[in-house]
Amino acid sequence: MTTSAPYIEAFGSPAVGKSYVTHRLVMSPLLRQAPVLTEAFPLAGSRRVGRVTRKLCLSLRYLPSLLSRADGLVSLVRRTPWMSAAGAVRALANWVQLLAMIQHLHRKRAPILLCQGIFQAVWSLRFRAEPPAGRGFPMREWIEFSLSLMPSRPIVVLHVVAAPAVIRRRQAERTDGQSVMDRSGHEQEAASQRSAHIVQEILAELLSLEAEGRLRIVTFRNDAAEMAPDRLSSLAVELGLDEGKPGAAVNEGAAGLPTAP
Repeated sequence: MTTSAPYIEAFGSPAVGKSYVTHRLVMSPLLRQAPVLTEAFPLAGSRRVGRVTRKLCLSLRYLPSLLSRADGLVSLVRRTPWMSAAGAVRALANWVQLLAMIQHLHRKRAPILLCQGIFQAVWSLRFRAEPPAGRGFPMREWIEFSLSLMPSRPIVVLHVVAAPAVIRRRQAERTDGQSVMDRSGHEQEAASQRSAHIVQEILAELLSLEAEGRLRIVTFRNDAAEMAPDRLSSLAVELGLDEGKPGAAVNEGAAGLPTAP
């Protein structure tokens, strides 16, 4: 099934404000009445049980499609220098869950806007790996394989950035971070530097894909404590999410699914 409605994913380092930006977009007056789909997994702490159940159900439903590509997946998993078996399982489970969610949302043919999507899942895979000398992480292969499993629709990467001082302040204020970096147990400064390095690795691949015409990158600087309404509107238009524009992004959250807070 093909649609002209785009898949839009916020991408960037932890603490740049990806979830904040996407939430403000979805709740903005311009998009409140638009059919924009967002996360199908509840993020609020009070809804974690429902989130786990929904992830499991969607993943099990998606498994037959993934098993048809088992040879390619097994080859990639074997070539990836994981830090630990437990880390590999967790990162792969997250990757599968996101693919399952995206395929589920795609059925509505509405624009999809996610604060955590497939490229962020590849970031998680890379963060869980530690290439030894002479054996690199197969970054391009993971991205290409992930894209081959994505539904047929335009892809827009919302690259959220912020000044280093702003990121450090936000990291210091985080009390319940959702990222792999928050749960890694690494020293905060070292984990932050490693995270930023991996973001640049993936961004280099995304820029290459953009040059090939396979996706589009929109960069948004999120330094301010609050997003002005005019900036929200401009960003929505740039992403193709304005309600009156033909082919605007479609979001599954409008279909009554649980959405991110």
